[in-house]
Amino acid sequence: MDIRHRHEHEPPAGIHHETRDVHVRPLAWLGVGLAMLILISMVAVKGIFVFLDRQQAQNDVAPLPMMTQRPQQPPEPRLQTTPVPNRKLIVEQESKQLNTYGWVDSRSGVVRIPVNQAMKLLAERGLPARNESSQPSGVSGQTTGTAAGSETKPGNKETEKR
Repeated sequence: MDIRHRHEHEPPAGIHHETRDVHVRPLAWLGVGLAMLILISMVAVKGIFVFLDRQQAQNDVAPLPMMTQRPQQPPEPRLQTTPVPNRKLIVEQESKQLNTYGWVDSRSGVVRIPVNQAMKLLAERGLPARNESSQPSGVSGQTTGTAAGSETKPGNKETEKR
């Protein structure tokens, strides 16, 4: 049997447990000193803040009028700040103009009619034709087309030969 593995542990020679207690008084003074240091630091920081606030208040000047006035709007045209509501409003106004009756110029008697009504009238009446006197001089002698067929003006030699 091996002697080294006994269940009893014997400390080696010269090593043994502590026989005295820790001194509490120096540790208490250390704790009191740390607490006093923390309190003094807090009071010092508070004093520095009060001093800096007073100094800032003395050095403050009134802000420039440019900084206190509301900024002026830039000249036209301006960017849209709310494009979606603006677009909806524009579409609503345009469709109101396209689908209602109204005066364009009441002094000269010019009115606005709905687009559907204007298309019906144009289909019934046709486009207005120009008078011969209102045509430019370089166009005389040309053929003009109508719904019934082609008409010619006198002096057009091609149509006279037919």
